[in-house]
Amino acid sequence: MKKHVLAFALIGTLMIAPSFANAQAMAPNMDGMAGMAHDTKSADAQGVGVVKAIDTTQGTITLQHGAIASIGWPAMTMPFKVASADLLKVARVGDKVQFTLRPAGKDTMLTSVTLLQP
Repeated sequence: MKKHVLAFALIGTLMIAPSFANAQAMAPNMDGMAGMAHDTKSADAQGVGVVKAIDTTQGTITLQHGAIASIGWPAMTMPFKVASADLLKVARVGDKVQFTLRPAGKDTMLTSVTLLQP
């Protein structure tokens, strides 16, 4: 009886271990996310969100935004490169904004930001 229990425990461990190894090796990859792959000819898209971070050295604004139906994106929080450094000065962390994106997968660019009244 003990041999069977030990054998089942060993088999179970061997079956589950690769799942944990895969989870550890995974890195964010937007290409695999539904709706995230777009060619550079896609039309600009509009969204509304909240500024979560501004990184002047990287030239990015992190937005927590709602779903953007026109390009099939779900609601999420992510950093966006800005088309112009001036966009980094429009809003502050915590501000609600309307924005325009030029979709291009991982190279999506934030092309405008407008501060919304609270």
